[in-house]
Amino acid sequence: MAVQLQQQAATSPYTFPDIRSSLPDIPVAEATDKRTYEIVRLGGKDRPMVTAFLRKFFYHDEPLNVAIGMQPGQSSPALEDFSLSTLHEGISVGAIASDGTLVGVCVNGTLSREEDEEGRREWLKEADDVPEDVTTLKRPEEQFNQVRRLLMRTSAQGNVFAQVPADVDKIFDIFILSVDGSWRGKGIAKKLLDQSREIAQSEQHRLMRVICTSYVSALIVSRLGYRCIDRLDYNDVVDRKGQRIFPTPPPHDAAKTYVLDL
Repeated sequence: MAVQLQQQAATSPYTFPDIRSSLPDIPVAEATDKRTYEIVRLGGKDRPMVTAFLRKFFYHDEPLNVAIGMQPGQSSPALEDFSLSTLHEGISVGAIASDGTLVGVCVNGTLSREEDEEGRREWLKEADDVPEDVTTLKRPEEQFNQVRRLLMRTSAQGNVFAQVPADVDKIFDIFILSVDGSWRGKGIAKKLLDQSREIAQSEQHRLMRVICTSYVSALIVSRLGYRCIDRLDYNDVVDRKGQRIFPTPPPHDAAKTYVLDL
């Protein structure tokens, strides 16, 4: 599984710096903003609400989706099924505003050692299935498939179960973290991650993983004590013509795998 964190700008959710000077100006909630929210558990019954949120704030602003050419209004059943494949586990969390609106979400799941090994085998089978010319990929399904392939490669390369003893059969996987950009500056991302950690600890997990596909998500989790165990530079992900498959704008230059020991 993987995580891509994005926060959507108020006019414009896989954006948040002091390092801040290296990113475009992004509106931040005013100090006088008195809006409130609460963090709640999410499960399969919440799929319609989470689907609507991701369509509005995540799919078309996440760096990889933007780089591959997905346009506003485009979606793919495969993309949505992939994004919400773990929601039924009931260990995801959301931020709900006082009016009942979902303003942030952290989609979580468990990853077993067997699933990780199966994913590595699948990647080895697909590793040479590189597109001839990425610019010809126009259908959402084709574009999403390249995102899926990158996440498979990152997961295989990260080899997360090498970080835990052999008797650990599963880890807690943070899959998607996204916050409504108009709610920036209220600590929602951190609280979603904190609540996810509490759930992971309550279920006796020994390790949490998050694959960060944006600079901002990597910055946030590193500040929370996560350590980076792997990095895949987007410059190294090319088609058969040598073109970058994901020409992401700076500072989004790599997919990084982070873990947190529990």
